[in-house]
Amino acid sequence: MKVGLSIGGGVSALQHLEPRELAADGFASVFVACYEDEMRWHAEAAADFSRACQSAHLEVYAVPLGYGLINDPDPSTESLYVREHPQNCQVDSRGRRTHRACPNNPAFLEWFSSNMRTLAWLLECHGFLWDEPSLYFARGAWACRCRWCQRLFFAQHQQEMPLEIDDRVERFRRNTLLMFILAATAAVHAVDRRLLSMVMPTSSASSRQAGIAADALQPLAEASGVDAISVFVPWQSEHRDMEVALRSTCEETVAAARAHGRSAVIWIGGSPHPRDRLLDSLEVARKAGVEHLVIAGHQTLTASVAYERFREALASAIKGVA
Repeated sequence: MKVGLSIGGGVSALQHLEPRELAADGFASVFVACYEDEMRWHAEAAADFSRACQSAHLEVYAVPLGYGLINDPDPSTESLYVREHPQNCQVDSRGRRTHRACPNNPAFLEWFSSNMRTLAWLLECHGFLWDEPSLYFARGAWACRCRWCQRLFFAQHQQEMPLEIDDRVERFRRNTLLMFILAATAAVHAVDRRLLSMVMPTSSASSRQAGIAADALQPLAEASGVDAISVFVPWQSEHRDMEVALRSTCEETVAAARAHGRSAVIWIGGSPHPRDRLLDSLEVARKAGVEHLVIAGHQTLTASVAYERFREALASAIKGVA
């Protein structure tokens, strides 16, 4: 089993990381958050970090965040595209424009694909992670009912899109996200067909009606354009037993992925604090058949003041599951 580290916080966080030290600690991969607004001005800093990681024999995966706010579970992330192009944003069931671009809007898709091709060309990475792709859903209002979505729905069903969510609307919204993933994969494959495309479904109960949920992996595993399913196990926040939550999620995800020739990537929260049981989690994941485990993330682990005292034990544990 190889172990990776997610790195959020933008390009400022990259300045405090030494890829060769990460490799020496046993990490095999890094997942680098690439924010839309930052990449406009600081893409070269991310590219320099990616090249340094590759020189240290670390696999680099880009995690585009912002970019119309389709891929991003964090409501604090900003998108200049959304601010400048409200006419291309989703329309909810009450007829209001939301602060998310519509993945069926041709103008947004063209802009997004162009940005992903640029990012793939600059970073020369190993692959991309599409993090929790979702449509707007809040307080009973849902999206999208823009003219493009309504046209597509009518073309498929020969009926107007209803105002209430039914089975047809649910399938339409799910298929919209699957087609968006396919478009994103096609964009980066235009640069390099070897780039892996991973998808992180939504994991929190509050967001499952907005995107493809982690407890419904079958459509995702069957989707073209998906090379790997990446699932986060929030056992701490959900107050679940670590071993039960991790083992059951790992086994379910690995089974769904392998049934369709995909790979599985499991994410866990980690820190030096004993309550996170990080060292035990590594062994549980290995026994469950996980081939790639990612620790989220840099802020709570390697940037922690306690990491220097913890790193030797972690390096030993990573070596033991490799």
